[in-house]
Amino acid sequence: MNQAHPVLLRSDSCTQPPMHDHEVTTRRVCSRPCPCVQRHRYDLLKLRDHLAEGHQCADAWIALAHLVPELWQRLDCLERASAIDPDDQHVRIAYLEHYVALHPDDAQAAGELREAKARRVLERYKPRIFRHQDASQPIGVILRALCAISDADLEMALEEQERLRRLGRPILFGNLLVVRRKIAPEALARGLTLQSRIRAASGATPRTLSEYLIARGHVTPDQLERALLEQIRLHTSGKHEPLGEILLRHGAIDATVLQHAFQQQMHDAMTAFV
Repeated sequence: MNQAHPVLLRSDSCTQPPMHDHEVTTRRVCSRPCPCVQRHRYDLLKLRDHLAEGHQCADAWIALAHLVPELWQRLDCLERASAIDPDDQHVRIAYLEHYVALHPDDAQAAGELREAKARRVLERYKPRIFRHQDASQPIGVILRALCAISDADLEMALEEQERLRRLGRPILFGNLLVVRRKIAPEALARGLTLQSRIRAASGATPRTLSEYLIARGHVTPDQLERALLEQIRLHTSGKHEPLGEILLRHGAIDATVLQHAFQQQMHDAMTAFV
């Protein structure tokens, strides 16, 4: 969804009208939490006066969103709050929820909402060290965006994955979903292929063999998806065959390409610690 779908406040709104560009530059950004909003959270007039004084205050707009009566007014308040603090995931989700309620046929907005909710769930389980190092799409977010799993499936699988990790029985997230029959092997293969393509398109350093091969054009997405599907099916039957060997057997790559990919992968893994 494009954010250029503002629901502007009308003249009878309790909040202030939109500011012109030259006025916005003179406004002061409030710290969060804002002391003024903490004192007057339920006082609509005080909140409006606070904004009229020239404060860019995400907390004030969020508080107003709880006080105004109309859905379109709440949407406008949340949009303004999100513009002031675009890193606030909870505000972004609230904005998308209101937007989808007003525009139920906007499939792109609905997809963004599913993705944002999935990211919020994943943040509770993802180790802190990786939150800053890897901004790529986790497979859970991709599968949720593809409507392959529900929010409940995502949270259940993450909880079980964490429990198994603590028991010394680690399992890949996608494999767990297949084993629990939450998704079909075809859906996981499609999601993993899309993940590799997204990372390659973003210029991220490849981490897996599939990402190396896709990024360098050695295999097509269709070839990779077929190989991943076979690997997943083998795994669910208790067998394991490396992806490289499956691709060799399919004739998608030759031994020279595979060896070079492994060498590059090893080189990048070593230099990451230098």
